[in-house]
Amino acid sequence: MRKFFAVLLGTLALVAFGGLTQEYKVVPLGEGDWANLTVGQYGGYLVLGTWNNPKTFNHHIAQETSSTDVTGQLHAGLTEVNPITDKVEPALAKSWEISEDGLTITFYLRQGLQWSDGEPFTADDVVFTFNGVIFNEDVRTDYRDVLMVEGQLPTCEKVGDYTVKFTLPAPFRPFLRQIGGAIYPAHKLQDLSRVYNPDADPEALNSVWSVDTPPEEIVGMGPFRLVEYIPDQLVVLERNPYYWKVDPEGTRLPYLDGVKFVIVGGADAEMLKFRNGELDVYAPRPEDLATLIAEAEQKGFEVRIDPTKPLFGTTWIVFNQDCPNEKLREYFRMVEFRRAMAHLVDKQSIIDNVYLGLGVPQWSPVSMLSPFYNEEVVAKYEYDLDAAAQLLDQIGLVDRDGDGWRDFPDGTTFEFELNTNVGNTIREQICQIFADDCAQVGIKVNFNPVNFNTLVTKLLGSEYEAVLLGLTGSSEPSGGANVYKSCGGLHFWRYSECDDPRPVAQRIDELFDLGVKTYDFDEAYQYYSEFQKLFSETLDLIYTVNMVYRYALYKNLQNTADFSPLAAALGFSDVLWKKNPNMVGNRVVG
Repeated sequence: MRKFFAVLLGTLALVAFGGLTQEYKVVPLGEGDWANLTVGQYGGYLVLGTWNNPKTFNHHIAQETSSTDVTGQLHAGLTEVNPITDKVEPALAKSWEISEDGLTITFYLRQGLQWSDGEPFTADDVVFTFNGVIFNEDVRTDYRDVLMVEGQLPTCEKVGDYTVKFTLPAPFRPFLRQIGGAIYPAHKLQDLSRVYNPDADPEALNSVWSVDTPPEEIVGMGPFRLVEYIPDQLVVLERNPYYWKVDPEGTRLPYLDGVKFVIVGGADAEMLKFRNGELDVYAPRPEDLATLIAEAEQKGFEVRIDPTKPLFGTTWIVFNQDCPNEKLREYFRMVEFRRAMAHLVDKQSIIDNVYLGLGVPQWSPVSMLSPFYNEEVVAKYEYDLDAAAQLLDQIGLVDRDGDGWRDFPDGTTFEFELNTNVGNTIREQICQIFADDCAQVGIKVNFNPVNFNTLVTKLLGSEYEAVLLGLTGSSEPSGGANVYKSCGGLHFWRYSECDDPRPVAQRIDELFDLGVKTYDFDEAYQYYSEFQKLFSETLDLIYTVNMVYRYALYKNLQNTADFSPLAAALGFSDVLWKKNPNMVGNRVVG
């Protein structure tokens, strides 16, 4: 058996507490990858803006950042990604070993750790999480999608109180990265799973930990725990007193007393609150930068811009190929129609007028910073009104009554509703530019921005016509399996494809399986290149523009030197600290 014991961050801290040795993880601040960060002091809250209420506090069913930004602070996994290097490192598992054939991975858990309610963490929690929640088909989680190989899931079994073993159906290159999902507490939730309790309600694990749940009922292994939620106002987290990381001096992390998410409703309000010193951090829009740069020195914050680093993720326009309107559905399913629409996305105008030069065209479903990104293979449908008009003519969408709008064959006006999330002024501007260009070739677009959570509900329920929205991304394309595989939980442009996939969808499914089964980077690169080529040709998502890195933060907040597109404040939350713990922004609050 070939053994692979991952290198720990610094040394393993063995602390005797109440007769039980606790195997903490040491974050080596001031050394190695963490050289730019320093040992801090306790106190203060990180205060940041969020535009919408969370929809749930149940991490494994959440599909929107309004929820996952919060729940991501409450939980931890077997592995984690270093926010500076993007490398996989041990988390709740202190080490692992991999069999010669790559099909068996045994994890050795840190001993003596406790949940945020003080209960012990053991292998039973890991086995429950995977067998009772993630692999349980009662639970509507997208996490299952990214752990499948050739349509099969791994198996998970307990070997000892602090040892678990996964057996894979086939080699799975990104397994260590993908297995880092949130571990759930068996002592709180096991009776809700029909895997453990046949009499449980099949919906119990989907409805548990709703936004109405008393905060003390929500238990995790993350750096913080929930203490208060006031709809339309605030989400408050406080330090988890049992968190399992320490600094080089043995001080338990996190340093902060907690995190406060101020629900602001939109970008304009968030910008105002940051300028007023009511928030510690803000990701500014390009239109905000001139004002912020002029005020930065006087108000005690700094503005960081790196035009060489586009953000992870994508922004796109999608047409619902399962649209309830049968006439629209017929055209939305035509690749010629989608290509016409792609020719109407004026990316350069968006870059110049919306992003003020701080953007780059996006052509691929893979994030630009990913090592698997390959722009050379993708099909590019440049802005071209004439080409769009010709394609629309070819599929029979012509102006039949001379009123300037193209019509269905029955003579009624061809028109569709375009939604994005209200308050996101960048997306609203992009939608308006697109709608105006559509009008130039006779396509009537009814632009209607709506609440973000309402929009997500419409998208996941196939109750929309066209939407402009975005997806998060990472360096590993297989993390998008829940989106791009035909049965993925976020395959929102054509959910019917799970039962009746097009040949191109079948090939993309195959490519995702092939991409994770090989340990050869060059081979995986070729599979993901073909995926990018096929997806760019089918245009199930029509990509727009990717913004480059911008961030504003008050100087009172420490350990921010390595903020990047990979991770910002929330990604470093367990090591952030404040020079003056009583300040938020530039205001003394306590």
